[in-house]
Amino acid sequence: MDREVKNKTMYHAMFRRYPDVLKPEQVREMLGIGTRMTYRLLKSGEIQSVRMGRIYRVPKVAVIDYLCREDREERT
Repeated sequence: MDREVKNKTMYHAMFRRYPDVLKPEQVREMLGIGTRMTYRLLKSGEIQSVRMGRIYRVPKVAVIDYLCREDREERT
C-alpha cells in the first residue's frame, strides 16, 4: 500500500468521531494547535474551508489532506 494512502486511512480512523464538516474549534482540537494558528491556516487557504459571513466550516477531508501534505513535505 502506498504510504500516502496508508496515512489517509490512518487519519480517517483517528478522526472517525468527528463530523464530516467541522467548526474551527474542532480543527484546533484535531491538530493540537492554538486558536490563532487555526484561523491563520484557514485564512491563508492552507486548509480548505468555506466561509459564510463570520463563520468557517471545514471539510474533515481538508484537514486530512493538510496532514498528508505536511507528511509529504517532511519526507523531502
